[in-house]
Amino acid sequence: MERRVNDVGGQVDGALHLDEHAVTLHEKRIDALVMLLTSPKVDAFKVDALRRAIEQNTIEDYRKFGYYDKWIRAIRDLLVEQNILTHDEIEMRIAAIRARQRSAA
Repeated sequence: MERRVNDVGGQVDGALHLDEHAVTLHEKRIDALVMLLTSPKVDAFKVDALRRAIEQNTIEDYRKFGYYDKWIRAIRDLLVEQNILTHDEIEMRIAAIRARQRSAA
């Protein structure tokens, strides 16, 4: 059976970083977004779908992106997959937020 990108058990890949860190606002927001989208009232997708979407990363992306970065990419992919938003709608919203941030700076 082929290993998925997240199946790294038994592989030598450098030291594990087990340091605790303060949870950031960014991480809290992503976690809240998952809780909202998977809640019975919204039911946009199941947690299993989130895991599947995360596991579809390339090996390079899986290593490059942080834990919550993988989550937010998976959320994006699932919202498009479930026809809740289009890729273009997401990109337009991101552009609007970035423009608002630039004008506020």
